[in-house]
Amino acid sequence: MQFSKDTVDLLINTIRKYGWMDLPSSGMSMYPFIQKGNICRFEAFNENTVKKGDVLLYHSASGQLIAHRFLRIKQINNQSHYVLKGDTNLCSDEPVKQEQIIGKLVTINRLNKKIHIDDYTAILWSNLIISFPFMSKVLSSHLSIKATNRTRSGVPL
Repeated sequence: MQFSKDTVDLLINTIRKYGWMDLPSSGMSMYPFIQKGNICRFEAFNENTVKKGDVLLYHSASGQLIAHRFLRIKQINNQSHYVLKGDTNLCSDEPVKQEQIIGKLVTINRLNKKIHIDDYTAILWSNLIISFPFMSKVLSSHLSIKATNRTRSGVPL
């Protein structure tokens, strides 16, 4: 989803004022952990508490809101940049500056069930995705096959 700078500023101010914000998910890059239509709650970003595997919400230079998994910090021109990647993406995103980061995922609401990021299943999934990078290829292939089968059967994506 693409947003204007004014809308991104409004989201940043909202999360700073209230400490959290709920947003619906629209993509498949974090499938199956986050699925299309899930309501994701983000808390204000705190650089001192971020850890490998956290899902961070950021805005890209083009105005897209993206929630991807944090992998590491990379120094570019003596400035810290965050390296993030979607669970089904084969490559990491362009490095993100701290000022682009809006929040950190804390819960996912899926079919009236709340998944907390500190639940053992969420922690296990995060560790699996980070420890076994080939999982991204498996998930990407699964989504591709699923989309092909839906297209062939006439079911809309």
